[in-house]
Amino acid sequence: MLQHILHVYTLNLGITKRLVSDLSDDQMCAQPHGVVNHPAWSLGHLAVAADHAGKLLGLSSDLPAGWSDTFKTGGIPSPDKNLFPGKDELLHVIAEQHARLAQGLSDADPATLAQPHPNEKSRGHFPTVGDFVIFLMTAHEMDHLGQIAAWRRAMGLGAAVERS
Repeated sequence: MLQHILHVYTLNLGITKRLVSDLSDDQMCAQPHGVVNHPAWSLGHLAVAADHAGKLLGLSSDLPAGWSDTFKTGGIPSPDKNLFPGKDELLHVIAEQHARLAQGLSDADPATLAQPHPNEKSRGHFPTVGDFVIFLMTAHEMDHLGQIAAWRRAMGLGAAVERS
């Protein structure tokens, strides 16, 4: 099962790169037609989520300073591009987080994954650390990538197609 999860996680990173490959730094923070979650916020948020999942697996955090606050769940993205890292840095950090989390999951002791989720309120949906980590790597990530795909349409950019 692990290789299937890691395969999907790798695919997600490829989709991430494809969704923003043709965007300028100026476009990364645009909020067309009231679409609030722009690509800069979404990519940073996914990097923070991966860092959080890694910490649940016992890894130390290696996010750039301030990212946890800038990209926190419930935060309201600003259209001010000066508040966000540029596209290249966002892609670099999310790729690092993907590699770190994939290795952390590969190395994880099954007992760690079976531990109860540390947040009692979240246990109804994610009873164990493993449940939550897998959710963050798959469904949560694809949810935000879908938001970027919808954002592209709102920007009039159309679908991001795979370039060969």
